Amino acid sequence: MNKIKHHFQFDIRLLKGIYMLPFIGYLIALLLMVLSYPEGSYLPYIFLQGIAIPAAGLHLVFLYTPIYEEGATDTLLHYYRRNLVNDLLRYSLLHGVFILFLTGLLVLVKGVEFLDLIKVMHLFLLFLFYQVIGISILTIVKSLEITIAIYAIYTVTEVVTLGNFLPWPHLFLFEEPFYDIWLFLTFFFLVVGIILSIVQLIRALK
Repeated sequence: MNKIKHHFQFDIRLLKGIYMLPFIGYLIALLLMVLSYPEGSYLPYIFLQGIAIPAAGLHLVFLYTPIYEEGATDTLLHYYRRNLVNDLLRYSLLHGVFILFLTGLLVLVKGVEFLDLIKVMHLFLLFLFYQVIGISILTIVKSLEITIAIYAIYTVTEVVTLGNFLPWPHLFLFEEPFYDIWLFLTFFFLVVGIILSIVQLIRALK
C-alpha cells in the first residue's frame, strides 16, 4: 500500500497542475449530468461516455510523455517499461472508481431500467479503450501535443455532432441501441481498438 501511495505522490509531483485535468473533466460531466432534461433524453449518458470516460485516459498520456521529451529515451524507456502494467492497473482502478460513481449517478438520474446490459458492456469496453488508446497514440507520434489533438478532435467531433460528421469508426451510443449491424460494429471497433492498442504498447515498450 505504501508503495502504491508513493507512486501516486511521485506522479503528482511530476505532473503538477495538469494532474488535476481528468478530475476537472469528471466535475464538468457531473454538473452536466444532473441538469434537468426532458424525459427520455440521452444527454446524461452522452456526457458520461463523451466527457468522463475520455478524461479517464489522460493521466497515462501525461505520465509517459517524458519518454519522448526529456532527451533520455533509452534510460526512461527502461523505467517505464518495468512499470507499464502497474501503471495501467493503478490508473484503471483509480478512474474506475470515479466512473462507477458517475454511473451510479446516471442510474439515479435516469432510473435503473435505463442501464441495461448493452450499455454496461459498452461503458466497460469504452473505458478500457480510452485507458490504452491515448498512450498507444503517444508511442506512435511521440508528441504530447499531437496525441492530445488526435484524442480530442475525434472525441469532441463525434460527441458534438452525435456521430453524424466523421465517416470514421463510431465508438459512442447516442440513442437507444438496437440489435443491428451498427451496434455490432460499435462493439467490434472497440474490441479491435483495444487489441491494437495493447499490441502497439507491447511493440513500442518491449
